[in-house]
Amino acid sequence: MSTEDGYEYLARVSKASKETVDRPSGLWRRRGDELEYLSTVDMSWHPRGDVYVPHPDLLVPISIEQVQILLADRQRFARYWAEHLSPDKGDLYENTLVYRQLLSPEGDIDEGFGLTNTWVRTQTIRDFQAAGPHDHPDLEPIDRETAERLIQETRGITGATEL
Repeated sequence: MSTEDGYEYLARVSKASKETVDRPSGLWRRRGDELEYLSTVDMSWHPRGDVYVPHPDLLVPISIEQVQILLADRQRFARYWAEHLSPDKGDLYENTLVYRQLLSPEGDIDEGFGLTNTWVRTQTIRDFQAAGPHDHPDLEPIDRETAERLIQETRGITGATEL
């Protein structure tokens, strides 16, 4: 299904990851043999290059209107989590930490809202997802509004989740 601009647009949607066309983990477009992906890091289209192309079963054709909706709301490519620390669970102190993952075909960006009141790279989400050596069993998925509220309550910062 080509659009007026000659591109066929595709959303990467994994049912196993509970993704939908409204909240995909990637956006691709194709014209002839040319394949491009949307980088949610800089919100621009890039030639495929060395980026892994998802399995065809994960690529769902979408309309130009759906693409415009996705491009207008970068939050659709972000996932948030909270971790609640407590001495009762063996932690040194009580605190709530907020993490986010920005999904992009060239590589996901995992960040935690740090002590400097900025987003900093972290391995926590990847470890959680892979049940790695630093598994955080208390990492719970949250929505953007909850992430914003938790950051406001714990750090006094407003607008931290803006992209």
